Amino acid sequence: MVVEIPAAAMCSDVLAEQFETVLEQFLEGDFREKWETSKRLVELGPGAIAYLVPLLQDEAYDWEVRWFAARTLGQFDHPDALQALIDMLQRRPDADLLMMVAEGLSHFGEAGIKALIELLEPPEYRLIGVQVLARIQHSAVFVPLLAAVEDADPAVRAEAIAALGNFHHTEVDKLLLSAVQDPSMIVRREAIAALGVRRHLLAQVNLVDTLLPGLWDVRPEINQATAIALGKLGTETAVTALARVLSSPHTPDSLQSSVISALGWIERAAALRALIAALRQRSVPLQIQIVETLTRLQTPPLQQRAGEALCDWLNSYLSQPTADCQLIAAIALALGTLQYQPAVPLLTSLQASADPKVQLYAEAALRKFADEAEVDSI
Repeated sequence: MVVEIPAAAMCSDVLAEQFETVLEQFLEGDFREKWETSKRLVELGPGAIAYLVPLLQDEAYDWEVRWFAARTLGQFDHPDALQALIDMLQRRPDADLLMMVAEGLSHFGEAGIKALIELLEPPEYRLIGVQVLARIQHSAVFVPLLAAVEDADPAVRAEAIAALGNFHHTEVDKLLLSAVQDPSMIVRREAIAALGVRRHLLAQVNLVDTLLPGLWDVRPEINQATAIALGKLGTETAVTALARVLSSPHTPDSLQSSVISALGWIERAAALRALIAALRQRSVPLQIQIVETLTRLQTPPLQQRAGEALCDWLNSYLSQPTADCQLIAAIALALGTLQYQPAVPLLTSLQASADPKVQLYAEAALRKFADEAEVDSI
């Protein structure tokens, strides 16, 4: 393949030959070769910029070529490279290419951030500008992101809120607490998600009570985000609220699933009781999710209590004519994972089940006991 070299890139015949060789490898090579040749292009100097820019902009090239072009431009400390990346933003690239453009701009430090702030002025570029700022790990993005929270466009506000959630600052705490009342669903959702990982606020404000209304919000997305946030906070009040939602016959399955996951993150006896109670009331898919969730418990006393509850319930469940084999198999495997020793006789009897999956899972559970015993003997 003959690679056409822009005139601006040819400072000498020798350099032109070097460019031709490296650029051909850049276009035709695999991922590893592109990685290596991109470093070589940087070594050859800013003359490579004139060639990389059209590679970045031309949609006829495959994604990998454009991705590497953006990445390589970010390695040049040159205004032409900076301008090329800014120009690319105005073309509204897809998410993956956007991330690489953002990484490229981050190498320019405050110069790149300054260019992005200027891009925020026209409303049509504000969202893309905030999206890129959100991906740059630099203290200089803090103030422009704070300003973006006041934007009229909820998409801009939501992006800014999500990015600011990474900053530990009292101003951000106040902003997030206020944003849970935002009229836009996407803004409320981002604020709730960010508050779920700010446990330091529990000692300052009644954070759980601030989030609780989200469980009864008219938007399912807010219900689910709130359940997840409460699960991460993990207080007794959060457990009580989540248990109440899980036990309600009016709670849709999608939210029940989120609540089950949230309770599973909380290593508390109250959370375990709520999950065991739901095991007797929910649909089979949700029952299986509860069983699988219980296997992720890390506290030995809770593991044993979960094993006891599952074993007792399975003993009574097996006598039901409508017993589901998928659920029986899931509980059998869970008993092995939880290392609940009193379940061994029951698991041994399940090896004779008429259902092949129940047999298989019971055998797998018993092997877990044998494996654990072997480890203990070492």
